[in-house]
Amino acid sequence: MSVTSTNSSVAKSLERVMKRIAIVVSGGPAPGINAVIGASAIEATNRGIEVLGIHGGLKGAITDGAAAFLPLDIDNVSRIYNQGGSLLGTSRFNPLSAKDSEEKFLGLMKEQRIEGLIMIGGEGSATLSSMLSKRIPGLRIAHVPKTIDNDIPLPSGEKTFGFETARTVGTQVIDTLVVDAKTCHRWYLVETMGRQAGFLTIGMSLASGASLSLIPEEYQDRLYDPIEFAERIVTSIKLRYHMGKNYGVALLAEGLLDRLRPESSELLDENLRDELGRLTYSEVELGHVILPLIRERLHDQGIHDIEIKHKNVGYELRCARPIGADIEYARVLGYGAVESLSTREGSYMITRDVERLHFIPLETFVADGRVRGRTVDLDSDVYKLACRYMVR
Repeated sequence: MSVTSTNSSVAKSLERVMKRIAIVVSGGPAPGINAVIGASAIEATNRGIEVLGIHGGLKGAITDGAAAFLPLDIDNVSRIYNQGGSLLGTSRFNPLSAKDSEEKFLGLMKEQRIEGLIMIGGEGSATLSSMLSKRIPGLRIAHVPKTIDNDIPLPSGEKTFGFETARTVGTQVIDTLVVDAKTCHRWYLVETMGRQAGFLTIGMSLASGASLSLIPEEYQDRLYDPIEFAERIVTSIKLRYHMGKNYGVALLAEGLLDRLRPESSELLDENLRDELGRLTYSEVELGHVILPLIRERLHDQGIHDIEIKHKNVGYELRCARPIGADIEYARVLGYGAVESLSTREGSYMITRDVERLHFIPLETFVADGRVRGRTVDLDSDVYKLACRYMVR
């Protein structure tokens, strides 16, 4: 992977004064977005660059046209750095997916005289950033990687901003559920975010002392029946039950849904799938699929005195107030985005390695037309340690 640091003489030789840039947020929220927006707008303004924020994300641009491009100045961004959510809103939308929306978006960028674009988004949005840089010759793009799933392969294993806040807030919720489980003699099945990667699930499991966690990386060899996941959980429940502990918390990454055979449950209806064939997680939850099977298995084995509850912990994390580490991280990346636009042609991923900013050409992340993701390494010491603390 090619890494260009801040002191590149080649980059500095390209430095020119930009007149106008835009900032847009794409995909799901993550703690720290406002810190990126604020730092980018302040740094650009201080360099004499006009800043526009695209409200409502890329979909907002198509829906509202020029009205979505609103000015950002220091007065309206200086105090947003520690706020959750996104001042500009966000949306999941690809304007290049249809001819009409592509023509409208490209026309808007030209009409608004946008010379540089800061895209704050995950791996799907990074793919879009790469595509836009090819569709709009001369447009400079700085992609700021954002996702609580931590599934973008940043150098040196650097985490994406928002992950630490999500893990911290999620751990607090799980800690409370662990106490409630012990107090009320029950089990909780907690569904956590993470479509492709189980970093958040494993992170919260280790930090909270959950009894069990299951992640999609463990089930890549084939598609499974719901009963196979149910039996894995029943095994943990029984082990603790015979220790005299009729309580516990199991964390289940939502990506496990995609490891189920579509025909294995009527809840996995094709109508609940998006254009890529993936289940729409807001429409179906893993707990609804496997909880009846768990209860049935326990009943068949003569265990009748365990209450099991299902809970989804996800949306509570995405717009949480960012912790200090994510605020600092995101502000550094926001500054770096403007530095990249000011000194580099093309499209770059903005990353940080300890105290150094790095600007990595987006094409180095692309394989088969998409930005590749990152998943939990099942041979890693962290994963092995997490397993040792589980009852499985």
